[in-house]
Amino acid sequence: MDKTFRKHRGDLESCIITSQCYDGTLQNWVQHAIRVKHTKDLTLNYIHGRKRRYRGTHLLDMLPEIFSHHSLTSLSLSGYSLLSTRSFNNCGNLKTLKLLNMVLIRVSTLSTVLEACSSLEVIVLQIAFLTGFGVLKIENKNLKFFQVTFPYYVERIEVNAPCLDVLDIRDIKCQSKNNFILTDPNNQFNRNHWETRNIWHELLVSDFHGMTTRHGTLSVSVDITSPKEVKILKELLLMWTTYTMIELEILFKTNNASREEEGECYSDGIANEKLWEDATPFPYADFRVYNVWMYNFNGSSKEEFAFASRFVMQKTVMMKMMIETSSYPPMKKLEIEAAVAKLVELPKGNEDLSIECF
Repeated sequence: MDKTFRKHRGDLESCIITSQCYDGTLQNWVQHAIRVKHTKDLTLNYIHGRKRRYRGTHLLDMLPEIFSHHSLTSLSLSGYSLLSTRSFNNCGNLKTLKLLNMVLIRVSTLSTVLEACSSLEVIVLQIAFLTGFGVLKIENKNLKFFQVTFPYYVERIEVNAPCLDVLDIRDIKCQSKNNFILTDPNNQFNRNHWETRNIWHELLVSDFHGMTTRHGTLSVSVDITSPKEVKILKELLLMWTTYTMIELEILFKTNNASREEEGECYSDGIANEKLWEDATPFPYADFRVYNVWMYNFNGSSKEEFAFASRFVMQKTVMMKMMIETSSYPPMKKLEIEAAVAKLVELPKGNEDLSIECF
């Protein structure tokens, strides 16, 4: 590794260090990658045994603020356990944090890490807590993407993320529905839906020693007329290969500001229509989801109707497609219901599919 660093000239865009070091060697490499090579994207993988198997975890305990250098914007750790949070002190420089196959003794440790990384836009967590008691608090005004996998018990999770566009729940176990609290204007339908319609048990797939489990859920806020956001949505759905997609919740955006920021031209509407002219299944032919919930669906939008039509005709949805109409004024509600009626008349890829308003 030292030889590799010496041979490389200039700064590093990304650096992946895969090792099983137990001394200060790894720390020296990390310092060199960040402080000397000004690495932007750093990945640390711990391997176990000569066959390079990614099993077990190793205690990660480094110098205070080692990840706080201004050049480092993305950090991924895999196969480690954390006792101390000092390495993450003052890490406002990080935009992306991925903690994969990690073991933490206390929930509060993770809360402290996330609080120290105040500028995060992307958080991916695959964590096992040895003691799941306590409150995991995530308060971040910049957070846009949050993916979580907690296969073991967590007493309480509180997420306050006003800019969140994607909530990707792979697996969480909480004591009850009241122990997962989400404050998120873009995806507020998740929490409100559980509370006001009292269908928590409909969203659950199993009980585990008195605890409720929710897994296989993706909630996303998307501008379906934006090629960039559609591409992101497709990439998200393509990631669902290990876990079963139980619920897909889509909030259609109505704000056009994002399109203008991207510098895309939609003046004549031609670019929008071409997004859904291709008959290729979206996101791919074998993708399946049991239930889809659509919010802010516009019955007069050709793009949104074409998008929903694909889900109906291409065997994508197995059980139910639910479209919200109750929040609209009477005239708009009738317009949406008329569009839903047209969806019902389409040839269904799955004969058991039910399409309803709520």
